[in-house]
Amino acid sequence: MQDFLQQLIYGLSVGSVYALIALAITLVYRGMGIINFAQGELFMVGGFLGYVFHVDLALSMWLAFLLAIAGSLLIGSMLEIVFLRKLEKSSQMSLFMMTIALFILLRSTAQLLFGSSPYRFPPMSDHIFHIGRVQISGQYLIVIVATLITMALIYLLLVHTRLGLSVRAVAQDKTTSRMMGINVSRVNNFTMALAAALGTIAGIVYTPLAVLIFDMGNLMLLKGFTAALLGGLGLLSGAVFGGLLLGVIEQFGTLTLDSAYKELVSFSILLLIILVKPNGIFGKKQIKKV
Repeated sequence: MQDFLQQLIYGLSVGSVYALIALAITLVYRGMGIINFAQGELFMVGGFLGYVFHVDLALSMWLAFLLAIAGSLLIGSMLEIVFLRKLEKSSQMSLFMMTIALFILLRSTAQLLFGSSPYRFPPMSDHIFHIGRVQISGQYLIVIVATLITMALIYLLLVHTRLGLSVRAVAQDKTTSRMMGINVSRVNNFTMALAAALGTIAGIVYTPLAVLIFDMGNLMLLKGFTAALLGGLGLLSGAVFGGLLLGVIEQFGTLTLDSAYKELVSFSILLLIILVKPNGIFGKKQIKKV
């Protein structure tokens, strides 16, 4: 029972990170109609922003956290204005290829600035919590709590603010939104900035559990995309559920398989989703009328 509880918390912690990435992917997919292949790199950039503010500039962890989020909002906004807005009326393939170009740009820039060596990000908490006889590092709990707070804020934003309603309206129908006076370009800009901020939050809370390196976004993008597909691509609640479920399955999968095969579990799930239930757990089959 103790091992079960410990593995469950570890799984929910890593799954929380997957959920944040999946949520960011889903927001951009709903709002702009594309899979943002640069989302994993925004996760990596967020980790490096936190490292620069906290380690290099010696700012407090929480001040560095807030500044990194602010910086990521600016980066996401600028990426949309400079690279994606010009293709707003182009084909979805053009936008898709641009996100791949952004993926290469962000990764190459990080490698140029920080090199190929891994960095150690200090933990946000060294405290060890005792739940019964189970010992859990405070960093794992911070990941879960930070994700829950972020989810709550995203919900309040989308449901109870005028901007959030605009985001939902654009996700439903861009043409009708324009007719109602909504500035779709501005909403897309906000969506991209918000996705970058979600990536940064995930990057900062996760990197103390791993290592910070320029290519860390590759795998995280695939995990986030798998989580989004698992819950149902285009569904915000599905993205959250898919991320948490994927993290738990991965963690318990390592009990039967060697940890080296952890990625095998994830990508086996991805293949099963595509073959068996391509619309995800909560997704509904879409019927197009001809």
